[in-house]
Amino acid sequence: MACMLVYLGTMEIENSYKVEFYRHLGAKIRKFRTQRKLSQDGLAKLIGLTRTSLTNIEQGRQHPPLHTFCEIVEQLRVDISELLPSPTAIHEPTDLKSLAGVQVRGENELAFIETAIKGEKIT
Repeated sequence: MACMLVYLGTMEIENSYKVEFYRHLGAKIRKFRTQRKLSQDGLAKLIGLTRTSLTNIEQGRQHPPLHTFCEIVEQLRVDISELLPSPTAIHEPTDLKSLAGVQVRGENELAFIETAIKGEKIT
C-alpha cells in the first residue's frame, strides 16, 4: 500500500508541476503580449490561432505545441528563456499529509513515504 501511495503522490506532484508550469508560461506570454501592445486577437491571428485558443494558453488551460510556442516567441520578439518559467518559480512545497489523506496511519508511515518520494536512503 505504501508503494501505491508513493506512486500516486508522485503522479500528483508531477501533475501539479505541469499545471504550475503552464500557468506561469501563459502569464509570461500575456505579460510580453501586453508590453508589445498586442491584443489577444492580434497575436492569435499572427500565429494562426483563434483568440479563444490564445486565451486558454495564457490561462494555462491549453498547452501550445512546440511549433506554436516558436511562433509566439518570434511574434513577441523575445528570447525563449524569457518565456520559460524557472523551476524555482513553479516549485511549491507539497503537503504530503493532505495528499495521502486518511490512508497514512501515523507519523512513521508519513516519514517513510516522504523519504521514498525524495529518494533518500532510510537509516
